[in-house]
Amino acid sequence: MPPGGPHLSSCPDGHSYLPPLPPMRETRKYLTANQFPHKKNYARRSLRWFLSFLPLILPPKDHPKRPMGISVYMRVKNERDWIIPSIQSISTIADEICLVDNGSTDGTLEMVKELAQQEPDFIRIWEEPNLSHVELSNIALGKTRFHYVFRWDGDMIAHTSGENDIRKLRTRLLKLNPRRYFVIYLRHVNLSGDLFHQDRREMVHIEEYIHTFSPLARFIHTGRFEAVKFPLYYRPLFWYEPFAFHVNVKPRQRLLRRFFWEEWMEKKDYLQYPTLDKYVEARIRDTFGTDNTKEAAYLCLRESLSHHIPYDEKIFGPYPELLQPFLSDPSYLIDYRNGQPYDRREPDED
Repeated sequence: MPPGGPHLSSCPDGHSYLPPLPPMRETRKYLTANQFPHKKNYARRSLRWFLSFLPLILPPKDHPKRPMGISVYMRVKNERDWIIPSIQSISTIADEICLVDNGSTDGTLEMVKELAQQEPDFIRIWEEPNLSHVELSNIALGKTRFHYVFRWDGDMIAHTSGENDIRKLRTRLLKLNPRRYFVIYLRHVNLSGDLFHQDRREMVHIEEYIHTFSPLARFIHTGRFEAVKFPLYYRPLFWYEPFAFHVNVKPRQRLLRRFFWEEWMEKKDYLQYPTLDKYVEARIRDTFGTDNTKEAAYLCLRESLSHHIPYDEKIFGPYPELLQPFLSDPSYLIDYRNGQPYDRREPDED
């Protein structure tokens, strides 16, 4: 059985079972691969450390006076499965939540608006359905009002109790010298496929999620990804406590779009492929041998599941408190065939 969870769906032979966990040595190998940015770019980080003292002597003229606190900014589209526990969990440390919706069609926006009615000045919402991802990110960033800004996704759920309670992060953050500029890398635990599995290729993820606000710190389009470009006087800090889970448990069609996302971002050919959906339609024949997006989504999911292993609480700890109610009756559940992940039950198949 998955730690803390129900049995898996029955296999064709009528049995439900999980294969043994991979050897700890092998799991650790995947866990640590490319997960130590603090051990890279020593020269550049040394320069940043030195320059980070400059604002103490010559404060940047463009730095606005903002009240001390944390603005959480969110860019969301079609996150109905996890958006409510996501907001509830991060609200424990936020002074405001700035949410920009990028054209949700699954009810996400309506759910958030209903939640925001309870605290209208705490959760503020904007609708921007036609913006690129980088434009959307900069719009959301510009809506914030507090000293520190925290990028948060609609499928991330923070610990609200226990050893990794995210309120400890707030306490630590607000103790930093407010006259200096910081960018803070956080590490979160990834769930994938369903709530009881992980993709062994990226069981944890590290990224710069928090920084001191400045109008000079802006999102840019860099190859396959977006990233925030920071002035050199920002000092990087690496806080690796797993304060949150990334719940990468999405419908098949979402996974198919995500599969091609980085390719589309890298090409930047918006004349031929103005939207990600157009790019997906053009690429599924070469990649999956079909022109049917539904069939391609099935094949994409099955390929992804071949890399999945059971979640191990001994390594990553317990689930966040707000995620635990979903464990007893999960909407998504991986099916096994011949001892290996093969397919998955989804809500629209119940």
